[in-house]
Amino acid sequence: MSLLTIVQRFCEEVNIDRPSTVMGTTDKQIRQIKALLQKEGDDLSGRGDWEALVNEATHTTIAQEDQGAIADLASNNFRYVRNDTLWDRELRLPVYIIDSIDWQQVKAIAVTGPRYQARIRGGRLLSNPVPIAGHVWAFEYVTWNWMTDSTGTTQKQYFTDDGDLPLLPQLLLEAGLQWRWKKQKGMEYAEDFRTYETLVANELSRNGLKRPLKLDQS
Repeated sequence: MSLLTIVQRFCEEVNIDRPSTVMGTTDKQIRQIKALLQKEGDDLSGRGDWEALVNEATHTTIAQEDQGAIADLASNNFRYVRNDTLWDRELRLPVYIIDSIDWQQVKAIAVTGPRYQARIRGGRLLSNPVPIAGHVWAFEYVTWNWMTDSTGTTQKQYFTDDGDLPLLPQLLLEAGLQWRWKKQKGMEYAEDFRTYETLVANELSRNGLKRPLKLDQS
C-alpha cells in the first residue's frame, strides 16, 4: 500500500477525516501522522537485516590500499555490510574483515599475504595487503532506503509523493504508527507497544530464508 492509503486507513481507525492527499495537505494532524510514519520506518528499518533492504555490490579492485569510499562502491544509500559476505570471486576466497586493533597489528608486522583482509575506516574500504588490480570483490549490504516511488523502481529513504510504496511489512508500519500516535497524544500505549514488539519479533524470525538450526551434537 502507498503512503496515502496507509494514512487514510489509519485516519479511519482513529476517527479523523480521510485526506485526499498527504504530501499536499496543510492539515497539521495529517502532517503529524506522516512524520510519525516516517519515524517508524526509519526505526524499523534498523531492527534487523530485512531482505527487502539488502543489495549486492561488486567492486573491481585497484592496486592500492584504499579501494575507495564505501558509499560509492555500495551506491544505493549504503548503511552497513552484512557479515561474512565479502568475497574475492577470482580467488574464490573470503576477504577477512578485521577491526582497528587487528588492522594496526598487520600494518606493524607488514603482512603481505596470501589472504586479503579489509576494514572500513573514515567511510573508505581499505585492504591489506594491497590487492591485485582487476579482481572482483562482491558483498551484500543493507540500504537506508526503505521505500520506493510509485513505480517500484527508484528506492529512497524519505516520503516525497503520495504514491510512495514502503518495502517494510505494512502490518508493522501500521502497528508502529498506532503506538506512536497514542504516545504523542498522551494516551495509554503500553499494550499497543507490547503487541508491536511481538509482531516485529515474529516478522524478523520469518524474514527471508533461514538455515536449519541443529540442536544435536553434530
